[in-house]
Amino acid sequence: MVGPQAWLAEAAQTMPPATAAPAAPPPWPDRQPPAQQPPAWQQPVPPQQPATRQQPTLVGGPWASQEEQLPRVTARRRTRPIGLSLAAVAAVAAVIAGGLVVSDRLSPASDERSAGEATTGGTGEQGDGASPSAGAPSGSSAPLQPVSVTATCQAPPGLDAAGNPVTYEPQLTLDAVGATAWRCPGAAVGQQLVYDFGAPVTVTSVALVPGYAKVDPADGTDRFLENRTVTAVAWQFDDGRTERQDIAAPSAGMAEFQLPEAVTTRRVVLEIAGTGNDSAVRDFTAISDVRFAGS
Repeated sequence: MVGPQAWLAEAAQTMPPATAAPAAPPPWPDRQPPAQQPPAWQQPVPPQQPATRQQPTLVGGPWASQEEQLPRVTARRRTRPIGLSLAAVAAVAAVIAGGLVVSDRLSPASDERSAGEATTGGTGEQGDGASPSAGAPSGSSAPLQPVSVTATCQAPPGLDAAGNPVTYEPQLTLDAVGATAWRCPGAAVGQQLVYDFGAPVTVTSVALVPGYAKVDPADGTDRFLENRTVTAVAWQFDDGRTERQDIAAPSAGMAEFQLPEAVTTRRVVLEIAGTGNDSAVRDFTAISDVRFAGS
């Protein structure tokens, strides 16, 4: 045979013999009946598993490595530079210091005069408890210093409690030392001290310590109480003007006198117009210091 028939015949001869068909299943009685299930209300309830929180998927995907996952962004606390903080503290301190300086400058000046330097009007009355030689009169523009002084009388030298010699020249009224004084014997009313400034000056106020403001260092004796005191003086100027200063209660402090109006003069004459402490154990009139103020 030639053609497809020959090829089919040859293939049939080479095929293996057919196997027997499988046996049929046994009838129903030989089979095992299905297991009976209990009613639904008798079936045990399976335990419930706790719910697990689903992890969020990383931005880089589940296949991304730990290094590829985006880092967690945390908030940063802003810090101020130390330099700016120090500058702010310094500025506040400067403002406070400036306020204190301005407050100090604006506050009224304290009255540094002692009680004995206070006077009222043109009476020249003193207060009590003043310190000797308390400086230039208040209410004046500047202290004025004479170039020379002369006196119409002068007590002879004496001795202090330690035996040291003591003199009483009129120049001692210009040394600003209460323990030194010009002294004249007796009441000395009408006696004069003449002060020369060397050139015309404008005088606005005058002052004096109306007694011997000394406490003897050797035995503590108060020489102010042992000598006469000055209770009134007359101040004379080149233009002929005379101003009287009354000192009702003399003490060892400076008795100031404000002139009613400024006067221009080269010389000022201090004339004793009254004395006190007439029962003094030493019959001398003394003035420890004299001051002038003006321009």
